[in-house]
Amino acid sequence: MFNKIGILLMLVCGLFVQAACRSDKSRLIDEKVAERVAAFREKEKAKCREVLLADAEHIVDSLLQAEALLDVSDSLSRIRPVRPFKPQPVLPIDSLSVKPLFER
Repeated sequence: MFNKIGILLMLVCGLFVQAACRSDKSRLIDEKVAERVAAFREKEKAKCREVLLADAEHIVDSLLQAEALLDVSDSLSRIRPVRPFKPQPVLPIDSLSVKPLFER
């Protein structure tokens, strides 16, 4: 009888130890998975941040360039000279009629 109780007690203790080891492994696995997921999320956030910053930089540069070109074109149109007035016709100095130089 002692032998059966001892074997039964050993089986129960073995099951508890095995259950405790399984929970430790699953907990350890869960922790490692959580660490890897967090590291992956951080990498992806960094990649997305870089892409967004590059796009924003491109947009800002385009806007600044357009604004600068607009300012330059406005400033040049203000400096452009006006068309000069048409001069008055010059009257001939000699009022004689024109004759041929050589007669035949």
